Amino acid sequence: MAMRTITLKLHNPGKRKREIMERAMLNYSRAYQYLLDKACKHIEDIRRDYKDARGNYRANLIAKWVDKGLSKELNRFDVQPFKDALKIDFGMTLASYLSLSEIQQYANYPIAYLSEEKWQAKYENAMARLTDEAQPLYECDRQIKRIIAKSTSVKPIFFCRYATNRDYCLLYDGKNDKYYAKLYLMNVKDQNRKAIPGQKDAELTYIHKESKVLESTGRKERFILLPLSFGRWQEKYLKQALHKSEMLKTARLIKKKNEYYLSVSIDIGEAEKVETTTYLGIARGLKSPVHYTAADQDSQVVESGALLINGISGVQNRSYPLPVHEIHKLANTIVNIACRERSQVVMQALYDKGDKLQWKDQDNTSYMPILSPYSYNELIRILEYKLTEKGLPVPIRVSPVGIFYTCPACGMHTGQNRFSRDLFICVTCGKTMDIEQLGSLNLARRLNQHYQGTVKVKLENTPKGVKFTNKILGLNYYANHSNHCMDEFWDEIERIIQDFRTNIEEHTKHKDFKKKYSLIKKLESAEDLNRLIQII
Repeated sequence: MAMRTITLKLHNPGKRKREIMERAMLNYSRAYQYLLDKACKHIEDIRRDYKDARGNYRANLIAKWVDKGLSKELNRFDVQPFKDALKIDFGMTLASYLSLSEIQQYANYPIAYLSEEKWQAKYENAMARLTDEAQPLYECDRQIKRIIAKSTSVKPIFFCRYATNRDYCLLYDGKNDKYYAKLYLMNVKDQNRKAIPGQKDAELTYIHKESKVLESTGRKERFILLPLSFGRWQEKYLKQALHKSEMLKTARLIKKKNEYYLSVSIDIGEAEKVETTTYLGIARGLKSPVHYTAADQDSQVVESGALLINGISGVQNRSYPLPVHEIHKLANTIVNIACRERSQVVMQALYDKGDKLQWKDQDNTSYMPILSPYSYNELIRILEYKLTEKGLPVPIRVSPVGIFYTCPACGMHTGQNRFSRDLFICVTCGKTMDIEQLGSLNLARRLNQHYQGTVKVKLENTPKGVKFTNKILGLNYYANHSNHCMDEFWDEIERIIQDFRTNIEEHTKHKDFKKKYSLIKKLESAEDLNRLIQII
């Protein structure tokens, strides 16, 4: 399943429908925040009890934390039309927070809506933290901006299913070639319900496999109908949906600058899979937004270059939050290169660790990457669906540590290798390279180094016998018979793999779980363990 999102504007809704949408979004935001406040008091219990077998947090599991009693309490907010979606939305947010909090010390607990009283309390608390030396100043500043933003916005309403009798659906007027959205936003007691009049100059047909015509029942309805406006590329998918309605999935009702939009997730289907033969590293740059290098499976460079944006070039003293349309242009160019070279795209995981590309001259002039971490991560998000549309895999994110300081020739990693703003000179072997090309080259080679790297096992002769050790694997084994020690060693490796898979939930509690999981996968996928394991 390959998903894509299209955004459709709700055209000229009128005063009554605006008020209904505004009230529904406010109720949804209040109920959503109510769940978050409740969960905050039990966050350690949720953190402990709502992991899957692999130690990951899943939205569908966390949503089950909302029991019947708590679900009934939500009725005070008049959110009956989208209560199921509200629970799933809450589960997705909390799963993301719990995952992020495991790698970021100052991960902020999510906020959806702040009443005037809560806004004042949180603002005063954030201001008080400015004097707390344990929390960085930029974190306090970011939290204050976040609180201000949340006090003036409402949470988008999540519709968890496409249906003609609840949540949301789309309709098509064949006479006038127009599209409409049908949104269930009111409960049965809502005084704003009205009967839908008959359509004299239009014939609205459900975009659904049964293609029924919307008819007036004479009853006061819980939904509203809204005409849609959109661009040509969104229309392309809507026309496909006329004949394949099952491609329409979830949606969100969004408010931006006093305008309303429906963001619809569409299953565009799986493209024919492309077998990749190269790795395409995409790194941030100082002179260009991103630099790319394609390397083959022997780590030899196939193609390399900088991707530019009109009006943005040369070394800058600040990072740019690029407009979305410019990020799409960069993504389209990267996709074209990846298709041409049949590449697996490799990119930086810019979350809790940075790439240290920025540079400060001796006169204290600072030079920042053109692309901000936010824009770079947005580029990855866009590439995830653009690449899958072409049959290519989604980008693999790897640690950015050392990509601008590690020699591609000898592997020496030191800050002294960074000779100047734009130049890399290895202090060990003398290898010279432009700093931007170095970053993308190291990214392109990162996976080869991982797959080709060996698993080191220490071998010792002790009074108790031959000892095999590997700290990450938890290998600490004494062979009983020195003549058959290697046979016993291979049996022990198989036992470790089997124990890991059988008791994976227990292993997730250990701090080295991710490292061990990576080694286990490498061992399982190896064609020849003798070549993979290096005895030292």
